[in-house]
Amino acid sequence: IIQSLRSIFNDENPNTSPIDLGDIVQSVLQITTPEISRRNINIKLTLASKTVVLANAPEIQQVMLNLLNNAIQALSSSEQASKEITVETSCHAGKVELAITDNGPGIPKEKQAKLFELTSSGKRSGMGLGLWLCKQIVMRNRGTITHQSINTGGTRFVIKLPGEPA
Repeated sequence: IIQSLRSIFNDENPNTSPIDLGDIVQSVLQITTPEISRRNINIKLTLASKTVVLANAPEIQQVMLNLLNNAIQALSSSEQASKEITVETSCHAGKVELAITDNGPGIPKEKQAKLFELTSSGKRSGMGLGLWLCKQIVMRNRGTITHQSINTGGTRFVIKLPGEPA
């Protein structure tokens, strides 16, 4: 992780290899499951098969870990009776998508425009690096990351990466 951070700030190209996003999801869930269980959050997985991308595995793991931790924190402060995080992978038109959705309170409209900017944090203890860093990592792996507000409450982040040719 430290080497990845250094390379991001030095504008080095990421050390990429073919990785399956389903494997990344499973590895990150192994790390986060104790906290998810402790906070009584349900995880809903929908993983497509063959979601192979050419990317830097530790960097993509770091992005997913940050997004999952954000969802856990959002749900921890939520009054929602049934707390849920949905993690999905899918393939569309040569792109592989990873989506993380929570049914928490959502992100206030006034903060959404600057969500991916450096030092933009909606948390009291946050430094404002998390989502900015996620965007930098995804972009250097030739992808995009977007945010969507859910009408019924909650937040959805979608990462799109180029699929690995068969």
